[in-house]
Order: sequence, then C-alpha cells, then structure tokens
Amino acid sequence: MLAGKSVLARAMTSSRSISHVTVIGGGLMGSGITQVAAQTGHHVTLVDLDEGVLAASTTRISSSLSRVARKRYHDDKEAANRFIETTMSAISTTTSAGEAVKNTDLVIELIVENMAVKTQAV
Repeated sequence: MLAGKSVLARAMTSSRSISHVTVIGGGLMGSGITQVAAQTGHHVTLVDLDEGVLAASTTRISSSLSRVARKRYHDDKEAANRFIETTMSAISTTTSAGEAVKNTDLVIELIVENMAVKTQAV
C-alpha cells in the first residue's frame, strides 16, 4: 500500500497538471472522490462493472451537489444550478476500465478488497 501512496504523492506534486481523473469503483468513496474531483475542475470518468451502481452513484453525487449548492449560493438559484450543471457535465460513467484509462492523467482504484472482483474490473 505504501507504494500506491508514493505514486499518488508524486502525481499530485508533479509539474504536469492533472486534467482527467478516472475513479474505479462506484461505491460511497468512489462517488465522493468523483464529486470532489469534478468540483475542482477535473474531468472525471467513474468506472464500475454494474450500471446500477453507476446510476446510484450519479444520483448520490447530484443530491450531494444540490446540498452544497444550497449552502454555497443561498438565494442565488441561477448560480446554484450553474454549479450543479457544470460539475455534473464534468462526470462521465462507464463499465469499461480499459477504455477509461487510455487518456487519463490519474487513476484512483477503490474496488472492494476482493481479488476476484479486482481482476474482473481491471
């Protein structure tokens, strides 16, 4: 696990900018990381083997963004809607990890600790 942390640390401190992030695993952590990466201006591809998980993740992210927008923009509904739309438009989903990682700058893997599932996913 330490090797993974050092790779992430190098990627985050590299002079090369990160514009596209691929998150593999659409559970709670995956959707949360996807949301934060999209909110901070990154294009994000969320990957999971199950379309239902991807749909639930997208719904979870949209609900969370609505709460953030209400707090951040209070009475400015137009700005709140723009924030939600801009963030959601930066997120795409797929069931194909191989395709998703072809043109990405950073991959974050959050698959359940089950080698059979990890092997199938990537």
